Amino acid sequence: MADKRIGFIGAGNLAQPLITHLLEAGYELFLYNRTSSRLSPFADKAQICASPAELGKQVNIVFSLVADDAALQNITEGLQGVLSGLQPGGIHVSMSTVSPACIARLHQAHQQKGCILLSAPIMGRPEAARNRAIHICVAGDETAKQQVEPIFRDMGARQIFDYGADPTHASVAKLGINFLLASAIEAMAEAFRLVESNGISTETFYRMITSTLFSCPAYQGYGRLILDQGYEPAQFSLRLGLKDIRLVQEAAASQQVPVPLAEIIAQHLKQALEKGWGEKDWSAFTALVMGKA
Repeated sequence: MADKRIGFIGAGNLAQPLITHLLEAGYELFLYNRTSSRLSPFADKAQICASPAELGKQVNIVFSLVADDAALQNITEGLQGVLSGLQPGGIHVSMSTVSPACIARLHQAHQQKGCILLSAPIMGRPEAARNRAIHICVAGDETAKQQVEPIFRDMGARQIFDYGADPTHASVAKLGINFLLASAIEAMAEAFRLVESNGISTETFYRMITSTLFSCPAYQGYGRLILDQGYEPAQFSLRLGLKDIRLVQEAAASQQVPVPLAEIIAQHLKQALEKGWGEKDWSAFTALVMGKA
């Protein structure tokens, strides 16, 4: 049976549906978010903590879902970090998309405290989280993974993919996923521009590709966004998308793996960011690719 007393750090667009599902499943939750107003929908349903350290003192299992390496380090380390509150044997499940280097360093910090870090980044946008249709890559201590699997299910995980004992492996897998998504977005935009420039209906082309060779959520969902230019409200911001592609580049460079396509995508995302589109959906960069900016 899953431990029903857990902590959750983060209250962004992706985290909020997960928190809701856990409350519906009967968990006693202790919550922290840097911007406390984001937790107001849960104020009468969960315990709101003043710091990650305070939260860590209340539970044996903590989940975190924050924006980037710096945010994960800030909620983990130092006197106010969750590690200062967790007791030996405590489990911290990082569900953020962050660098493998960050996970490696924090894994070591947890080991020094006698605690466990699992890396468990999420596949899925907020809509998928609301519909209990997320997927999770997980890596780390085997016993800890078994302990948290029922909690993953209760928060809406449809599939869980185990990448072994090294927590960095789940981080690398998630970066690979986001790289593939960004590549699909780039390729669709270029293909749409190609067919449109020849007087062909992009709508007809979209219906063909998404009902035949590319009949999958990535092409169906993002293809529709690109054609409709439905970049607001963002499901996943362009600012964070550029962060992830830069993490792909860094991870590839650390292994001397060339990723020329990532260079192209990063440049397009950077150009879109310079136009002030940072809080639009990350697919907004396709407006530049298609010459519609």
